[in-house]
Amino acid sequence: MDNNQFKFKVNLGGMIDILSNHLYSSPNVFVRELLQNGTDAISARIDTDKHFNAKNAVLEIEVTEGEKIVFRDSGTGLNEEEIHRFLSVIGQSSKYDIENSRSNGDYIGRFGIGLLSCFMVTDSIIVRTSSYKTPGKTLEWRGLSDGTYTISEIKDTISTGTEIILENNKKDREDFVDDYYHSDEIANLVYYYGFFLKYPVYVIEGDERTRLNLHFTLNAQENKAFCMNAGKTLLGEDFLDCFDLKSENGLFHGIAYVLPYPVAATAHNMHRIYLKNMLLTESGEKLLPEWAFFIRCIINTDNLKPTSSREDFYEDEALEEAKQEIAECIGEYFENLDLHNKELLYEIVRIHNLAVKSVLANDDGMDDILLPYIVFETSLGEMSGNEITDFGSNAFYTTNVNQFRQLAPLYTQRSELLINAGYVYENAILRKLAEKSRKTDIELLTDTDIDLMLDDSDRENDPETEHFLAEANKILRKYDCKAVVKSFRPYDIPTLYTINEQAYHSRQIKRSKESANEIFMDMLSAFESDLDKQSKSCLYFNTNNLIIQKLIDGEITDRTRACIEILYVQSLLSGHFPLLNNEMKTLNENLYTLMI
Repeated sequence: MDNNQFKFKVNLGGMIDILSNHLYSSPNVFVRELLQNGTDAISARIDTDKHFNAKNAVLEIEVTEGEKIVFRDSGTGLNEEEIHRFLSVIGQSSKYDIENSRSNGDYIGRFGIGLLSCFMVTDSIIVRTSSYKTPGKTLEWRGLSDGTYTISEIKDTISTGTEIILENNKKDREDFVDDYYHSDEIANLVYYYGFFLKYPVYVIEGDERTRLNLHFTLNAQENKAFCMNAGKTLLGEDFLDCFDLKSENGLFHGIAYVLPYPVAATAHNMHRIYLKNMLLTESGEKLLPEWAFFIRCIINTDNLKPTSSREDFYEDEALEEAKQEIAECIGEYFENLDLHNKELLYEIVRIHNLAVKSVLANDDGMDDILLPYIVFETSLGEMSGNEITDFGSNAFYTTNVNQFRQLAPLYTQRSELLINAGYVYENAILRKLAEKSRKTDIELLTDTDIDLMLDDSDRENDPETEHFLAEANKILRKYDCKAVVKSFRPYDIPTLYTINEQAYHSRQIKRSKESANEIFMDMLSAFESDLDKQSKSCLYFNTNNLIIQKLIDGEITDRTRACIEILYVQSLLSGHFPLLNNEMKTLNENLYTLMI
C-alpha cells in the first residue's frame, strides 16, 4: 500500500456556509473580525518594530456608498511568505502568535478564520499590504469565494500596514447585504463592537473623517458621575447606582449598574461584555451569578477564553473563578452600603426584593448584611428583618399564602405576629432569621398552634351546639371538611377555614380534573387518591359571632343548611381559594334557597 502523505482539501463554499449559518449569529461580525485583525496587527507592530511610534497607530474605514468598503490599519503588514501562510491557510492563527508561541497579551484573534467572514457580504476580498520588514513593497492578494486566490506585486505603494477591500458584488445576495455598504451602518457596527478599542478608529466618507471610538477607563470610585453617564449612553438606562467590578486575579474589570425598577428572575438583561476591549457578548448568563438579575454590566476581560465564534466565553475554571469574584464584588458593594449609605441599601432591597432574597437564600456570607433590611408581609403590616427580631414576643410564620390571608385578621386583633413566608425564598430566609434572632422566637405555624390560638367555646357541650355540629358535619362531609366550634376574635368573622398541605394539593388536583382530558384524568385521580388519605380541612364556627349564635339556637331548616354551605364557600373566598365547580353551583343554589 502507498504511504504517500496527502493534505486535506477545504471546500471554501462549505466553510462559508458553516460560518454564516452555524458559527456566526450575524454577518455583522465581519466588521468585528476586520477591526480585530487591524488591532492585532498594530499591537504586533508596537511590540516588534522599534521605529514605530504608537501615537501613529490608527484604523480607518473608507466607505463608497453602495459600492465598496476599505479597512486600513498601520500594523505590521505582511510579506509574500506570510501571505501564503496566514491568508491562504484556513485555521491558522496570527503570525505573531505562531512565531512567539503567544496567545494572550493584546491579541484578540485566536482562530485565524476571521477574514473568511467577509465572504458573507462579498464574493471577493482584496488585501493590499506592505510589511515593515520590506518597506516600499506592496503586495496584493485577491481571494474569491470559489476558493482561488492570486498574489502579485503592485506599483501603487501604500504605507506600512494593510488595507482590505470589500466590493458589493455578491451573487444571488440577500437584500440585507446592500445595507452594509453604507457609512452609517458601518459606523454603527464599529461603535457597537469597538467603542473601547485603544487605537483610534475613523470612518471616512468623502472629505469627512469621523472618529468612532473612545479609549477610557471606567472607575466608579474615582468618577461616579462619569460612569453613570457612560451607563446611560451604552446601556440606555438612568440607573439607581453603580459600583466597580474588579478581579483580584486580573480576570476582569468593569462597572455594575443597579436597575431602578424591579425585574423578573427570568429577565435577560443586556450587558456590554468585552474581550480585550472588543465587544464579545451582550449576555451575562455565563459570567454573572444567576441571582444578579437586578444589575447590568460593562465588563472587559483580557484573560477569559472565547468560543470559536467569539460571541461568548468558553466554560472552564477561569470562567467559574470570574463568576465567583463578581459575586464577591456585589457582596462588597452591599457591605459598603451597610456602612455608609443605609438609605440607598433600603431602597435597593425594596425595589429588588426578590433578587436580594435570592442572594440570601443562596449565599450565607450575606446574611449579616442583608437580613436586617429584608421586608416581610406580616399581620402587623410590612416589617423588616430588624423589626421582626426586635419584636420581643413569639412570632409565627406560614409558608402558605392562603393560610396567611385567612389567619392574619385573627393575629392582628390579638396584636400578635404572623409572617407570610409563602413566596419564593422566604421560607429559607426566615429560618436563617430565626437562627439569628435573640429577642423574638420565630417558629413555623402548625395545626396545633392554630387550635391553641382559637379558644374553646363555652357552648361546646350544649345540646343545641351538638345538634348543629352534627348537621354541619353531615353537610360538609361531601367537601371532605370537618365542622368545629371555637371562640375567637374578631367577632365579626363567622367562620375560619383551615387546610393542611395535602388537602390543598388535593383541591388543586380536583380543579385540574375539571378541565383535564381523558389522557390525564387517570393520572390525576391516582395522585388524588394518595393525597386523600392525609388530607385535612376544618371549618371553625365562631360562637362569638351573632350569625353563628342565631344558627345554633334556631331550628335546623333548609335555610339553616343553606347558610352553612354559604358560610363554607364564603370562608373559601376569604382565603382566596379558587372555587371548584360544585362549590360555585352550591353557592348559587343556596342563595336561591334563601330568596324563596
